[in-house]
Amino acid sequence: MSIDGWTVEKALKVGITMETGAYNLYTETSKKVKNPGSKQLLKELAGDEAKHKVYFETALKDPKKVINEAKGGDLKKVMDLHISDPLKEAPLSPDASYQDTLIFAAKSEQIAVDFYTALSKAYSAHPLGKMWADFAKMEQGHKLKIEKEYDDVVLADN
Repeated sequence: MSIDGWTVEKALKVGITMETGAYNLYTETSKKVKNPGSKQLLKELAGDEAKHKVYFETALKDPKKVINEAKGGDLKKVMDLHISDPLKEAPLSPDASYQDTLIFAAKSEQIAVDFYTALSKAYSAHPLGKMWADFAKMEQGHKLKIEKEYDDVVLADN
């Protein structure tokens, strides 16, 4: 996805769309899984994505508020297990297996990491540049949780 020529407003709107999609994926999948730990993880991820969406909506309405918050804490770099990197992603069907859903989710989180990293570089001089870098780290954290779940649930069964 090329972000050349994008405004901050367009980037925020695309971020809202991405976070909404992730929220919907995790919410719907949490209704289907039986394992209580998996269900809890998906609900937690959905909650995070909902907060991200609200954060971006706030940034659209009141950028100064978000800029002040972005100057706050410094998120640490997050490890990448790369478990899902070589796996083939397929379109997600309504009857997708939990394994397919986790692969799709991990790939989606990597797309979000790449997107927010690109925005942080493109807007490095902009006051929201740090915000984008922080969101890249948060999404990397989501990918890590998903890959750990994949390792614990899917790979443990094989």
